[in-house]
Order: sequence, then structure tokens, then C-alpha cells
Amino acid sequence: MDFKKSLVSFSYSLASSKRYKAYKDIARDILEEENSPQKRYFDIFMIVLVLTTIVIFIYEIKHDLHPIFFTIEVIAVIIFIIEWLGRFWVSSDSHQMVIERYEKAQMRNRKITTASLIKEIALKKLKFVFSPMSIIDLLAILPAYRPLRFLRFFLIFRLFKIFRYTQNMNFLMKVFVEKKFEFLTLIILFSFLVFFSSTVIYIFEGVGENKNINTFYDAIYWAVVTITTVGYGDISPVTPEGRFATILLIMSGLGIIAFTTSIVTTAMTEKLEQIKENNILSQASKLKDFVLICGYGKMGKVFASELQFEKENFVVIDLNREAVNKATEKGYLALCADASDIEVLKSLNSSKNAKYVLAITNVDALNLSIILSVKSLNPDLDIIARANLITSRKKLKIAGAKRVLFPYESSGKAAVEYFLQPIVYDSIDKILQDRVGPIADEIEIFLDDKNSTKIIKKELLTFYGLKLLGISKKGKFIFNPNNEEFEVRNLDILIVVGFSDDIAYFKVALIKG
Repeated sequence: MDFKKSLVSFSYSLASSKRYKAYKDIARDILEEENSPQKRYFDIFMIVLVLTTIVIFIYEIKHDLHPIFFTIEVIAVIIFIIEWLGRFWVSSDSHQMVIERYEKAQMRNRKITTASLIKEIALKKLKFVFSPMSIIDLLAILPAYRPLRFLRFFLIFRLFKIFRYTQNMNFLMKVFVEKKFEFLTLIILFSFLVFFSSTVIYIFEGVGENKNINTFYDAIYWAVVTITTVGYGDISPVTPEGRFATILLIMSGLGIIAFTTSIVTTAMTEKLEQIKENNILSQASKLKDFVLICGYGKMGKVFASELQFEKENFVVIDLNREAVNKATEKGYLALCADASDIEVLKSLNSSKNAKYVLAITNVDALNLSIILSVKSLNPDLDIIARANLITSRKKLKIAGAKRVLFPYESSGKAAVEYFLQPIVYDSIDKILQDRVGPIADEIEIFLDDKNSTKIIKKELLTFYGLKLLGISKKGKFIFNPNNEEFEVRNLDILIVVGFSDDIAYFKVALIKG
């Protein structure tokens, strides 16, 4: 059978296999998904394992090991190998690459060779194999081969493996990757200065003038110690030429140190901001039943303040760094990001853990994008949106907003009510703003039998000093029912006014029956 056809057929069978996809998703969650709980436990386990093997190696230098320690080392190495193979596996979806390349060739009526398919897969896998962290993983396995004692030098690479399991350290390591041009320039300059100064000192003092400089390696050692301004003093120049070269080298070293400090400080400042945001993402992803506030303007501040008072979990997202800083100063979980970005919403686990979303930025187009992004992840998630223009209200409703707020219209109605009934308006405003006196609250009905009903008498509400404003039945609101008793079903909601303590006592009475 043709190998190409077998490869394509095998790729399609993998793509259609739910079990294969499930296993790979599990492996990817454990090894790569930063917000996965499984990865956190795996990282802790691997850090403990790495440190254990290092302690064993250090102890072995001057002591004989008990056989149990050799067993631990063998188990650790097997785990390291399985981990590397797992990362090799999830580094790319080879079967998808074959399918895409094959289907593209079919659409264009072109022939595709087996070599081209294998080459693309091999290049992708080799890119992973020769990546820095993959090389560190492989070098960390080498010390296990004990007959070659020099391989124990690679033991140090097991410490570098810890970087893989600590997210913040990963961010800091990226400083060197992103500033590679600057660091490469620095290394070239440093190497040139070391070689030049070593040559100068060796010419003037390596011919018997200085008893401490016998080889060119001694000259290199002196140059490195001097240029870094360490100055151990074990090698000192004795000739005028050597001392002059030392002065120039120290001055050059100060410049290199300043240059290095500037690069590292700038890069670290940028990365520390990302680390903070990463920590916020990590905290937010662990929240259950939280409210996602998209936009921290005037309306967002009011929502956040009210939710904090009600002790509700919430997360603020805004593109404005200054607004996010103000939210952070208030002690809120705030993230500077685009709330319409699906990847950001995924990282927050908003589709699973969010109770509802507030799309309340001052840009209607952005609110619309937020609604569409949220609905693409979870069509059932309730969204409250803000319409800045009256013409946008219908669009936001069509996009999926459960309710659309129009602040200017609300303000106008409130102003009219103030002119018509100023005393009533002031009283209600006092209750809402200062939270004094009676409050309005929702009391949800929970029944053991989901299909049963319950009769509630108004005299029970009166006994507890409560006033019934209405009943919400599956979205339908019955205002101030006149009957002395009324029937409620499971998940119906009573809207009452009263003091918080009385409402609490009434809830207890309902539970007791």
C-alpha cells in the first residue's frame, strides 16, 4: 500500500478519534495550559522531584547511597523522559498539518509528495527538539548515566527545569529572549574587550615581568575579573603599560555594567507589569459566579462599588491603563485588556464561571463586540449592555444583550420624577445611597419537589414587617398582588421591602416551612 495514502488515512482517523483528542487535550492541559488546575499540581510535583534528585546527587558526592535512592533516581528519570515525550507529542498536531496540506493540494489539483509531508512534520518537531527548554530537559536526563562521571556537570540543568514549572520565572526568562539583540551586542563588546586587554597584558607582562601571568588563560582571567570590577587582587599589573591598560579596562567595565543594568532594568519593568496581569488572570480564573465588568467608566465605578458592598465577586476589564490603576487602588481585581478578545475571556474562564457580563464601555461598537465574543463562548450567559446612542439599543438587543441600559434616558426620567415627587424621590435616594432604613431585596423560592407549589399568606410577610412589591414568575412580573394569599413555584422570586434582619428571619421561616 502507498505510504502517502496510509499517512493521510491515518491522519484522518486521528482527527476523527474523540478518544485521541481527549487524551491529547488532557496532556496539553497538564503540560502547557497555564490556568489549568492539573498543571499547577503537576508543576508542584515536578519541582519537588527535581529538588529531591539534586539533594540526592549532592549527598552522593561524599557518601554512599542507600539502594532506595537509586530507585528514586530511576523513577525520576523515567518521569523526565515521559514528560519530554509528552511535550514532544503536544508541541504540534502533525495529523492536522498532513490533512491541511493534502486538502489544499486536492483543491488546487496539484500532486503532493510523501517527502514534503514528512518534511513539514519533521521541521515542526525539530523546532521543538532544539528549543532551549527542550535541550535543558534532555541535558537534565544525562546525569542518570553514572559510568560517565563527567556527565554529572549537567546536573545543574535540572535546576533550570524549575523555570519551566514557575510561570513568573518563565516571564523573567523571556526578558533575555526579547532583548537578544541588545544582549548579543553586549556579549560581542565584552568579548572584544576581554580579548584585547588579555592580549595587551600578556604582551607586556606575560614574558616574565609578572610571576602571576604564565599563560594566556591567566591573562583572560585577569581581564574578566578587572572588567567586572570585582578585583580579587591575586593578579595585579606591575608594569606602567599594564597599569594603564587596567585603568582603561576598568573604565570600559563601568560602561558595560551601566549598559547591562539599563537593558535589564527596562526589560524587567516591562515584564513585571505582565507578571502582575498574569497573577490577576490566575486569581480571576479561580473565581466562581463572578460578574465581569467590561469598562471602568462612571457606570462601571458605580457597579463595582455596589457589587463590593454586596460582597459579590467581580473582575474589571478596561483598555485604559489609568482606569485599571484606579480600580486596582480600590482593591478590585482589574485587568488592562480588550474585553472583546476571545482569548482574554477564555483565560478568565468567563464562559464557565461568570454569573453575568456587563458590557458598559462608552463605545457602542466595543460593547457590541464584547456581546458577540461572550455569546460565542457561552450563548446562555446573561449580558447587560450600555447603549450610548439610542440607535444602538436595537443592535445590542439583537446581538444577545438580555437588557440594554441607556443612562441618559434613565437620568432624564429620574429628573422628571424629582420635579413631580421630590419628597418620594429624596426618600428613595437616601435609602439607595446611604443604605439606611428599609431595603429592597429578592427572595428566591426553593422547593424540594421542583413541580410542587407553595401557598404564602400576606399576613406572614406582615408579621415580619415586610411589604411585598411583586412576584417574578419565569420572567413575568406580577406587581403588588391583591390576594391575601398567593401561590408560588420553585425558582419564583419575591420582591420585598423591609429591614435586612427581618428579611433574614423571613427567609429562615420559609425554609422551615
